[in-house]
Amino acid sequence: MSAYVEFKNVSKVYKTGEVEIHALRDVNFQINKGEFCVIVGASGAGKTTILNILGGMDSLSGGTVTLDGNDISSMNKKQLTAYRLPPL
Repeated sequence: MSAYVEFKNVSKVYKTGEVEIHALRDVNFQINKGEFCVIVGASGAGKTTILNILGGMDSLSGGTVTLDGNDISSMNKKQLTAYRLPPL
């Protein structure tokens, strides 16, 4: 069974001028269909960044994100807006 949600070596770097802030570094996890998942961590650990990437509201700097077998990390904003997952 392949994962329904999969993050592979996902990184996110925010740049402000010459300053780089690494919000995520090589994040890896899988969630199978029907599984319950909780994202926990300290303030500033990257929880919101993970959810924003998963929801298509933010792009990643590296790695891949797959939803139901579809690589969403290579989609542009228009494709992400039009993308719909099949019902569970």
